[in-house]
Parts: sequence; structure tokens; C-alpha cells
Amino acid sequence: MSALGPACTTSGNEVVFDGNPSAETAETATPPAGADPSTSSLPAATTPGTDTTTATGGSAAAGTTTTVTTAVAATTPAALELSDRGIEALTAPVLVDRRFGEGVTVLGPGAERNELYVEADGYVAQPSWSPDGRLVAFSRASDTGSSVVVSPGTGGSPTAYETPFVVFYMHWSPDGRFVAMLGSADAQVALALLDLDTGLVQMVDSAISYYFHWSPDSSRILAHLDDSRLQIIDLSSKEITRIAAFDFVWSAYQAPSWMPDGRSILYVRPAGNQEEATDELVIHDLESGRIEVIGTGGGFFAFAVSPDGTRVAYSLHNLARPTSMYVVDPGSGEVAELDAPNAVAWQWSPDSRKILLLGINEERRLSMEVYQDGTITAYPGVTPTENFLRSYIPFWNQYAHSHTLWAPDSSAFVYAAAEQGDDYVFLQPLEEERPVLLGAGSMAVFSPRT
Repeated sequence: MSALGPACTTSGNEVVFDGNPSAETAETATPPAGADPSTSSLPAATTPGTDTTTATGGSAAAGTTTTVTTAVAATTPAALELSDRGIEALTAPVLVDRRFGEGVTVLGPGAERNELYVEADGYVAQPSWSPDGRLVAFSRASDTGSSVVVSPGTGGSPTAYETPFVVFYMHWSPDGRFVAMLGSADAQVALALLDLDTGLVQMVDSAISYYFHWSPDSSRILAHLDDSRLQIIDLSSKEITRIAAFDFVWSAYQAPSWMPDGRSILYVRPAGNQEEATDELVIHDLESGRIEVIGTGGGFFAFAVSPDGTRVAYSLHNLARPTSMYVVDPGSGEVAELDAPNAVAWQWSPDSRKILLLGINEERRLSMEVYQDGTITAYPGVTPTENFLRSYIPFWNQYAHSHTLWAPDSSAFVYAAAEQGDDYVFLQPLEEERPVLLGAGSMAVFSPRT
């Protein structure tokens, strides 16, 4: 059986499908269990030039710091072809959202394939792994109501929990006991909690806009509301404590972040001089009240702590100039600048050594690069699926807390690409030049565990 090779060409460093795959090809892209979805390869692609534009923008950490501006040259791989391997290349499970809300599939590890849930009468979306990789939750909506469905990741009987709204985002607590959910209610964004021990769903809070992050011990939720307020919700007492409220913030950001110590939080606040369009990224110690400024600037802030807790990466995006991106070591004050002018979303690898950089150009093509040790390696650009482009990438600062594109061993990442009306999921091993076709799907995320 033929795969996708005959139906595609390449342009620059981008994989471009000439037309819809044939019926035989489409069948190959969604094989039965044990079948190989990619038995041939894509034609070679030329690589782009390595010239890059140095990012500009706000930067310095507070106090005395050592600033290291990293000279990053893009290392583009040689001509790329589609790997002759299929889902057997997976070393950990990948959760796949099928097109049009039709169902949820788990691929791997190895050649395993499990149609976890097939929707007949409604729409399913937002599949998410539990922190231990044992369970999968996803939103379901139909004419009869809305619910969150929880199923074993290896298959089995799913359990549906009725929800007061259609859930458009969910985030498991680190201990796996709760699922925090967002949805629209009374012209606001509402937060509700599903307690898996009791099966109860409870409304907790609401605001015009709502972003949040679980504390490492699962006892509290840090929330950013209405672009100006920070608060902490204590789950045991249901007490809400205001941390900060600002009259005006020049910059936008989405989810705040707990530091791994569970004592400090990371967020953006106005700088002292409100006459200038400048804000500050700060680490706030909740016990001592000490606030450390680790970055300044103006625009759209995105930030994340490395999984090992030693560094903070942040980016500043402004329509008037390229993205500026930095990695800060709060302990030493060292700041490294990344040359990633097109980055609109990014994510730390589980080993804290790499950062996946995603960019969107004017043609809505998705660029994918990996930063490590001062070097950026470019992988072939694709057209992202509508699901990936519209539902995930614009809100990735929130999704990065709950979904990972990285394999648990940091050796590869997954992505979803669309061409000529068809959606596909690919695996990109870092040490290989060719991506692996995994099958059909509009979005894919790795399990946090093997």
C-alpha cells in the first residue's frame, strides 16, 4: 500500500501536499492496529538560510546580573524525507484528538493503537492526560447536555460527569484527584472542579477572563482574572485570597505560574513608572513578601519555569517588532537571549535542557525549532491543523501547564499538520532528519509518563 509520498511536494523547508490523498492513502494514514501508516517517504526538501534577525526588546533582570547574549545559529537538517517507520517509533503513549470531534485515540507505545472513544451523537474535545498517564479526560457536548468523560488510557469503561457548561479547557491537579475546568456561564468564564473521589462537580469562581495554575501540592489554585487581578483559591477551606490587583497593566499575559517550591509565584505587574509602557516579570515569595524582578518590557508576556526549577524562560511579543526571548537563572542573575524572532508559543522539555519553539508566518505556516545549549535546530515547516492553530497556539501559555508536545524522555515531539483538508499527526525525533507519520488527527499530546 502506498503512503503519503506520491501525493506531496516540498517548498523550501516546508512539506506541501499537492492534493488529497487517494482512498488507499487515506486508509493507510488511519491503519488498523499493528499496521504501518508510513511505508514510503516524502521527497527531499531544501533548507532555509541560516541568517536570522537579532531580537530586540526589554530584557534585564533586576539587581546586579551577568548578561550572556547567546549567538544562536540555526542548524538546519539535511534534505528531509518521511521516515519509513510508523507508530512503532513511539516510546510513550500519544493522545490524539480526531477531526470534527469524532473521537479520541491513544497511539503507542510501540505499535499499539487504541480507539479510546468514538462519538456518535455529539462532539468531544480537549483530551488531556492525568499526571501519572493512567487516565484520560475529555469534554463531551450533545443535544442532551455536557459532561467530562474520564477513561483509562489503555481502554475500558469510561465514566461521564455532568458539567454546568460545555468545558473548553481542563487541567488535572498534580495528585490526579481533581480536574479543574473552564467554560462559559452567564457571559463570563467560569471555573468548576470535578472531585474524582466523590464524583461531584462544583462551581468555584468566574470572571470576564480566567487563567490559572495548580500549586505543586494540589492544595491551591493560582488564578489571573480580568487581566488585572491575582488570587489564590484554597481547596480545603474554599477561601479566596487576593494577592495583587492593578489599575492598569501595559502588557498582556495569560497563566501565572507557581514555582516548584510551592512557596513562590511568577507573574507580571506594572513597573514603577506608569508613564512608560513597561512592565515587570517578578518572582513573589508568598511567605516573606519579597519580590524579585527578573525581566522588564512591554507587549505580550509568556513565561514558564523549567521543570527542574532552576531557570525561567520568558518571551515578549509585540506586533510592531519581532519576538524577544530570554532564559534567566534567578540564582545567579545570568540572562541568555535567544534569537527566536518568530516564536509565538514554546515549551520546556521534561529534562529542562531544551525549548521547543513554534512560530506562525504570514501564510499561517508553522515553524518548529528546538533550542539547546546556545543553538537552534530547525525542523520542516507545515500548515497547522485548524484545531491546533485556533484552539491551542493562541493560549499556549495556559496549555503548556496541562499538555505537553514533548516525549517524556525529551527525545522527540509531536505536532498536527493539515494540508488540502486532511489532518495528520507526526512525530519528530530530535536526532533524526525525517518526521514519522503516526496517523490521522487534529491535535496530539504526549503522556507525561512512559
